[in-house]
Amino acid sequence: MSHPVIISSSSFPLIHEIGLMGDKNGIEKHPDRVMPKLNVFVYVIKGQLQVIEDNEVYNLKEGSYLFLRKNIHHWGKDFYQPGSQWFYIHFFNHDIQENINEYSTYGKTSLIHHEEYQRKLTMPKYGEVSHLGYTQSQLEQILEMFESSHPMRPLLTSVHTYQFFLALYLENLETYANMKSNRMITKMIQLIDKQERHKLSSQEISKTLNMNYAYLSTLFKQHTGKSITQYQNERMVEKAIQLFRKENFNVSEVSDKLGFSNPFYFSRVFKKVTGMPPTDYLRQIYRG
Repeated sequence: MSHPVIISSSSFPLIHEIGLMGDKNGIEKHPDRVMPKLNVFVYVIKGQLQVIEDNEVYNLKEGSYLFLRKNIHHWGKDFYQPGSQWFYIHFFNHDIQENINEYSTYGKTSLIHHEEYQRKLTMPKYGEVSHLGYTQSQLEQILEMFESSHPMRPLLTSVHTYQFFLALYLENLETYANMKSNRMITKMIQLIDKQERHKLSSQEISKTLNMNYAYLSTLFKQHTGKSITQYQNERMVEKAIQLFRKENFNVSEVSDKLGFSNPFYFSRVFKKVTGMPPTDYLRQIYRG
């Protein structure tokens, strides 16, 4: 499907208008328009709406939604079904550079890097929600905030809308979770995460999964945005931080427990992942 709406992982959609509409007698069509700065979200509570964007026809029914991209012509030919009711949201978003990577839910650790907030989220163009009542209640709460007199109404409405959009994004991802390539990524992550004492070699990964390592490495990078080595390093450093915080171990003890060849190599990996050597890290944390 063409003309996706893309939002940034570092800034929420900025709300212009939210409303609840209805067409009791089926005498209305979707307006013929181009909105240069505003994206549109439509969610149907009941009935049926036809929306056409750049000659792509969408027939929205109860429980379905559609994102329309700014500055793209959209309209409707057919009248709405009598008794139809729907929410709409008009929102601004920051333009995002084309070379920005898609946000990945794979390969996450407790270590959050600045790069996590420099990703894009391509919203599902069209979809159907799994929980109609819950979705309606969420939109009702957002509308209530939008219509309130709260002094921070614009920001709070935008934040709540962002959370709502993220839930749609995640639900759409789950639809594709059983694709073959996604299942392989899950297997790789589970294999790595089970290792307590050492990093897996390329031969161990290839042999265990019975697949070519070069292919696995390319697949992993495509889905997570990280190399296998980078992800394994992050997992090792994550475990090192837990040991530092909970067990009061020193650098040499942690290096040994995690199977590093020597403390110097461990310190190099730690600095590459966190941006500081473990000795500096130890000076600034609370220890149990």
